[in-house]
Amino acid sequence: MKNVRIIALHLAYGGIEKAIISTANLLADRYNVEIISVYNMPGGPAFPLDERVKVRYLLTDIPNKDEWKAAVKAKNPVAFIRESAKSVKILRDKKQAVIDTVKSIHDGVIITTRNEDNVVLSEYGDKNVLKIAQLHQDHGFEKKLVNDFEKRYGNIDVFTLLTPGLAEEVKKIMRNNTHTKIMCVPNFLESFPENVKLDEKENTVLAAGRLDPVKGFDRLIRCFAMVSDQAPDWKLKIAGAGDEREKLERIIDELKLSEKVSLLGKLDAEGIENEMRKASVFAMSSHSEGFPFVLLEAKSCGLPTVAFDVRVGPAAVLKDGEDGFLVKDDDSEAYSQKLLQLISSKELRDKMAQKAMENVREFSSQRLYKIWTDIIGD
Repeated sequence: MKNVRIIALHLAYGGIEKAIISTANLLADRYNVEIISVYNMPGGPAFPLDERVKVRYLLTDIPNKDEWKAAVKAKNPVAFIRESAKSVKILRDKKQAVIDTVKSIHDGVIITTRNEDNVVLSEYGDKNVLKIAQLHQDHGFEKKLVNDFEKRYGNIDVFTLLTPGLAEEVKKIMRNNTHTKIMCVPNFLESFPENVKLDEKENTVLAAGRLDPVKGFDRLIRCFAMVSDQAPDWKLKIAGAGDEREKLERIIDELKLSEKVSLLGKLDAEGIENEMRKASVFAMSSHSEGFPFVLLEAKSCGLPTVAFDVRVGPAAVLKDGEDGFLVKDDDSEAYSQKLLQLISSKELRDKMAQKAMENVREFSSQRLYKIWTDIIGD
């Protein structure tokens, strides 16, 4: 059996981490799979891992972002200098650990999952190793990423992007690279929930993700405020943790929505699925996405979705007008109208929910197993 190693930053909760673990589980049926994780974060692996998949950690230290922020907030110069020095050391050790690991592997397959590691794989990967690079985000024509694609991916054998549109853009950027095969390989669900009961759903709009500015939960709360008077029995729940919590709490208080909008905090995968089974509408308000796992999960639980049609992400998952609505980015009035349209019609919600559960089967493990085994071979 061929050896497949997947290099990850960590295995804590997150979309990239879910994709890595799902791919490892998928490939374990046919290959010897090992996840090589730089950091051993608390709570990881955050998703169920096939017992056949080995996990190896490269460092004992983990990022000290919280400690560094605490030192800044406390205006403690001694702690600030100490935590800054520690942060620099951790980053330096991380880079060197990935380089040393890639250099040490002389057979099978290496899959890297971040741009900086893709560059290391191209530069240091053995000629006898199948070198597969992934990008789990929208490159957004960011200057550094485009420069790396053009000049530093020359020895990558296969470069996978999450959507057809991203793959076509990267093909044009890397048109002078005749070695690297560029492909669309989307995320997928390992399984689909059973016995989703549409008649038992509650009057709830659900959103989920880390509480970070990129997720746009501030604009979601304001959109919900625009319809809450017309939907007095409906509530908005937001699952996730992050630095934006205090800001979002202030917005909720300012809009007098404390009885209608709840911040649920961090939930595990089972907790998220339970909330999705109960909710009636899913809301995505991100300013930027890659290929959002959460939309696949929402569709599988029978949730029609309203999402801003940002450059990449939702349009690859949602079929506008069929299993959800895509709204022009930043058009909060139109977004609110679509929310209200779903809130006001159970018939429409049920119709879109059925289509969502049908359409999400496009992103099944069976389909992705064939794509991956065609890439890797025997």
